[in-house]
Amino acid sequence: MYKAESQEKTSENKPSLSVCDVMRDNANEVIMKVESLLPTFIESFTDLQTEYLRIARDFFGTCYIVENELLDKMGVDQKAIEGFDKYLRVFTRASISEIEMASNLQKMFVDNTMSAMKCYDDYVKLMLSSYAKMLEYTSALIPKKT
Repeated sequence: MYKAESQEKTSENKPSLSVCDVMRDNANEVIMKVESLLPTFIESFTDLQTEYLRIARDFFGTCYIVENELLDKMGVDQKAIEGFDKYLRVFTRASISEIEMASNLQKMFVDNTMSAMKCYDDYVKLMLSSYAKMLEYTSALIPKKT
């Protein structure tokens, strides 16, 4: 008898749990985890970019040494190097164009996703408003407990 009364008192002291609170709290936990990882993701990407640039600088430093030692001795014509420059500029422009397209695609994806989320939010608010009105109407029809 004492145990049952003790359990009743404990459950009476706890605030009632709502489905919305449960879903909100669990969704917030997931969102907070994702947000906590964002700085690490950005830092990792920055580290990757730094290493890429270091490797590129080392490559071009080595390239100058080889060019001075080898190409000058071989007597490579300056016009050949200018032709090589024109050839690489085509690839450079194509690469830059692809980078810009990918960036625009990513921006469009984010914009479209944000727009879809806003539409969904508006829809949910409308449906919840209708649901609240329906509950209000229905609860008025249900006799109260005496």
